[in-house]
This record gives sequence, structure tokens and C-alpha cells, in this order.
Amino acid sequence: MNLLNNQKHIILLFVFFSLYSVSFAQVDIVSTLKHIENGELTEAKNDFKRLNDRYPNDANVQFLDAVLTENGDEALNKYSLVFTKFPNSQFSDAALYRVFSYYYSLGIYTKAEQFLAKLKQDYPNSPYINAADRNLPSEDAFVANYPDKPTEQKPKENKIVENFKFTIQAGAFLNKNNANNLKKKFEEKGIYSETYTKEIGASLLNVVMIGKFKNNEDAQSILDELKKDFNLNGRIIPLTE
Repeated sequence: MNLLNNQKHIILLFVFFSLYSVSFAQVDIVSTLKHIENGELTEAKNDFKRLNDRYPNDANVQFLDAVLTENGDEALNKYSLVFTKFPNSQFSDAALYRVFSYYYSLGIYTKAEQFLAKLKQDYPNSPYINAADRNLPSEDAFVANYPDKPTEQKPKENKIVENFKFTIQAGAFLNKNNANNLKKKFEEKGIYSETYTKEIGASLLNVVMIGKFKNNEDAQSILDELKKDFNLNGRIIPLTE
């Protein structure tokens, strides 16, 4: 009888600890973030509704809520809640980076600098530090735009605007060194390329781009040569305005 009771206790403990560990596991939202990246907002919102009904207090679900919030001030509050209430969650540094980006985009550089300092202090290994680390102006934009003395108006230069519509994405890497190594290979062959960071699915990718083209056919001919010479799987993407 005691043996049977012990077995029951062991089973109950196993169930308890299983439920305990599941309750602290964060919900996987990567597929939903990919929907957002691909512009599939209906699918993303449906995913969020389903997840929010089941896990309303999950840190990742609350981060997803902030990503899907269109009003800037509301999104700001939701991002702030993620890294203050869940500082050790999967996307806490991403939430903090987005608050920094919000103030930076508004030209409120003193506030942006405070959040950049917090990002460096609280998440020293975050990949978002490299993306956020930049020389911030000493004055906020709304102050700098109104000097005490009127500035001299310079005549506008007439520039020839080229109608480039496409570029080639040669590669996208989580590791920045891999992107720089590919860029170096292009440079050794006399091919000019650029690198920049792009946020996809709450991860920062280091993207290598080559050239600007007026039509898809010109880009395709260069891409075919790159595939043959460098054995890479690049793709043609439209240039954003």
C-alpha cells in the first residue's frame, strides 16, 4: 500500500514539475514575426489572437502585441512593459532597442541616449548594440532646428535623379564577420558592395548588397555571373524609396 502511495506521489510530482517548467517556457513567436516581415498581417494578427487567448501574460506574446500595435505611443508603452516586467525574456533587448529607435526617429536624442546606455548596461552582449551605437547629436532635433540667428539660405542644386528600381542581396548573416568576409571577396574582384543591418523576426541580420539597377533584366545578368563566380544564392530585391 505504501509503495502504491509513493508511486502516486512520484507521478503527481512529475506532473507538477512538468507543468511548472512549461509555465515558465516562453511562447515561440518566430513564425508570427516572419508573417509580419513578409507583410502577412492578417495571418500575424490571427496568430496573436490565438496566442493571447492562451498565454496573455507571456513575455513573448506581449512583445508581439507591441510589434502589431500601430499607434506609436501605445507601442512605446508596451515595449517598455516588456523589458521592465520581463527583463530576462527572449525579446527584452529587442523591446529596449525599439524604444531607443522611437526616440531617435523623433529627434529626441537625449532620451534616446538614455535608452542606449541602458541597453549597453543591461544587455552587454545584445546584437542590437551595434545597430544602435551611433554618434548622437548633442542637441535634440526640435532644438537644433530653431537657431537663434537665421541661417543663410543656399540655392538648391539641380541633381540628376537616376531611376534605379532593383538591387542584389548577395547574402544575409547573423554573424557580422561573415558579411564582412563576403564583402572583402567582392572588393578583391573589384566589385563594389555595401553592408547594412536589417531586423527580421526580431533578429538582426547583416546584409550584403551589390549594385543598383533600372530593371530586373540587368540585375539578373549580374546575379547569374555572381552565382557562377562566387557560388552564392543571391536574390534580386526592389529598392525602397
